[in-house]
Amino acid sequence: MKRMRSIRVRLLGLIGLLLLAVLASFGYVAWHRENTARIAAIDRELEERLNLLVSSFRPIAGQRLQDVSEPRLSARARELFANEGGDPFYYQAWLADGRLQARSEHAPEMERPAQKTEAKTKRMRGEFREMAAFTPTGRCFVVGRSIQQDRTAMRRDALSLAAIGAGVLLAGLTLAWWIASRVTRPLAEVSRTAKQIAAGDLSRRIQLTETGDELGDVTKVLNDTFARLEAAFVRQKQFTADASHELRTPVSLILTHAQGALLREQSPADYREALADCAQAAQRMKALIESLLDLARFDAGAKKIYREPCDLAQLARDCATQLQPLVEAKRLRLDLDLQPAPCNADPLRIAQVITNLLANAVHFTPPEGKIALHTNNRDGARFSIRDDGPGIAPDQQAHLFERFHRADSSRNRATGGTGLGLAICKAIMDAHGGEISVESTTGRGSTFTIFLPPADSQVPR
Repeated sequence: MKRMRSIRVRLLGLIGLLLLAVLASFGYVAWHRENTARIAAIDRELEERLNLLVSSFRPIAGQRLQDVSEPRLSARARELFANEGGDPFYYQAWLADGRLQARSEHAPEMERPAQKTEAKTKRMRGEFREMAAFTPTGRCFVVGRSIQQDRTAMRRDALSLAAIGAGVLLAGLTLAWWIASRVTRPLAEVSRTAKQIAAGDLSRRIQLTETGDELGDVTKVLNDTFARLEAAFVRQKQFTADASHELRTPVSLILTHAQGALLREQSPADYREALADCAQAAQRMKALIESLLDLARFDAGAKKIYREPCDLAQLARDCATQLQPLVEAKRLRLDLDLQPAPCNADPLRIAQVITNLLANAVHFTPPEGKIALHTNNRDGARFSIRDDGPGIAPDQQAHLFERFHRADSSRNRATGGTGLGLAICKAIMDAHGGEISVESTTGRGSTFTIFLPPADSQVPR
């Protein structure tokens, strides 16, 4: 049953039905036209003989009509009635009073036809084709012959047409099967590849030699989808492993301090120290969980962005003011070139991005270094921050906004962040329809830029 529902079988069935309908229609029309032509030829023969018969029954001088009992047929007329090679023609004549005037040797039994308004009429009587004529004097003449041989020939013609049609249908079905096989072969490859992917082999791709048609376009789209699916699974697997590792550290610290405090009696100061360490680990775990929840909501599209008119310049100035103590603690110089950059955005989320970038710049810039903040309104609101840090290697820049990625390998999980800050920044910018990018040269610092499109081109979310 499954094979009967396949596209190839259904396509073959549709082509077969269409071909059968065309052949049947063509065969019937051809057979009907041939039969009509054959009957028309017989009618012409009947009319020719009927005219000869009527003229042959004309009386000669001094003879009455009722005295003419045999037609005066010429040798040519007798040959026509004999019809060598086929069924002979027959005739029968009646006088005006209904009496039989003459009858040929091969004429079957028949009654005088009813008078019609037409001078000549045609009729089928069983296997006989007949034509009748009525004279002004009231006489009636009938000429006919058996068409049994013609009907046999018609049946032979029908069988011949049926045999030819069956041959053409068989050849057409063979060609249709070949065409259907070629058309559905890519679909079979797609199905086979999809099953392999569903079984867990995400590296499989659809292999097609012909890529210039619609199936080639579909194949390209499916391969791109499979590639994204594989990348998503890889990222999800890596994300799960990294998140588990990140959470394991604070949980282990909490368990260690708690178990150590419970093993023996300690002083209140030792208990307070243990509780402080547990609280610090719990705070770190809470921050990580909140970051993970934020990313999960952004991924699911559940994190709503509430837009309102705001200015990147003012947001950057507020963030710089909040982090001023950190800047002063490292004796850094903060240069502000904040030109008006109006936009429609969620000010809290954009401030979160700016604060994260500024905090990273403060962390990586050496003492006595400089951090420059700049905003402008060229083709949209743009904010950039440049530091004098060690820079980021080119091979690290491509992965900088991935989750749990740390460009500085010396920043371990104890001294560094969660590795989610820049990933959250990118998620926030993507949710706004904006961009975040980095330009960096090793040993010469880094420049991070965020961009928001003009307010009239933003799609509300």
